[in-house]
Amino acid sequence: MNNPHIVLGNRKQPIYSKIATHPGEVLKDEIEARDLVKSAVAQSLGILPGHLSELFKSKRNISASLALKLEDLLGISAETWLTLQNRYDLTMIKNEK
Repeated sequence: MNNPHIVLGNRKQPIYSKIATHPGEVLKDEIEARDLVKSAVAQSLGILPGHLSELFKSKRNISASLALKLEDLLGISAETWLTLQNRYDLTMIKNEK
């Protein structure tokens, strides 16, 4: 599907998923796939291990500063992390409506 819109009358409305994936879940999967030690990752990011655990549980968000650190550590662009966070936030707000 090239155009993610639904046509309603003469209006196009974007299609949004009701399922929100927090970037912390993606981060956890990435760390596990690379067989990295979580405490070492936290230390490399300059955060406490508890903070990292809270990211995994969707209790903390990825900031621009953390996104840059993740880019340096994992080679995944800061823009990707911030896009994931933004999509999660928007989806959660839309689901509240």
